[in-house]
Amino acid sequence: MNLDYLYQTGRLILRPYKSADLFPHLEAVTESLPELSQWLEWCGEGYNQHDANAWLTTSRVNWRSDICYELAIFDRFDNTFIGSVSLYDLQATSNSANVGYWIRSRYHRQGIASEAIKVICRLAFLSLELTRLDIVVHPNNIASQRTAMSCGARYEGLLRNKIMMRGIPMDGQLYSIIPSDTELIQEKLTFNS
Repeated sequence: MNLDYLYQTGRLILRPYKSADLFPHLEAVTESLPELSQWLEWCGEGYNQHDANAWLTTSRVNWRSDICYELAIFDRFDNTFIGSVSLYDLQATSNSANVGYWIRSRYHRQGIASEAIKVICRLAFLSLELTRLDIVVHPNNIASQRTAMSCGARYEGLLRNKIMMRGIPMDGQLYSIIPSDTELIQEKLTFNS
């Protein structure tokens, strides 16, 4: 899919990562380590410029290869990097994907993750024509569970040993979104060139 994808909401800009996002991404991760490292295996105390560069490079390669679609999230008014939302683990047999997201700590509790998930739903359902999205959340991550429910996802149950966290299998709460769960404008997304 085209790396020139760009989507705007009333307060956000979402687009694929660019090389120029290296230091804003690193700064946001570093600022948010205490919160993020509890739930995201890739995010640990040693996260550095090399890791951030690998993240951005992999994100762009995955996008070009139609493996994973990750969008960097920015404040529309001051262009501050806020976080990421992604479609990953795309499954042709079930026409589905997983949704992942993280938001910079100082932007928590503002509905930004829910807003970004609604954008990724548009990409998934209208452009990629997927028919199901899964959100798998650690049972103790109450904030992410609330985010899933606030964007229209439905709770489906507890999945045993679904999440690997630092080599340890953990249970995961499963939420799903299908096209009829969302209030989407029925038009294809457009791309800036």
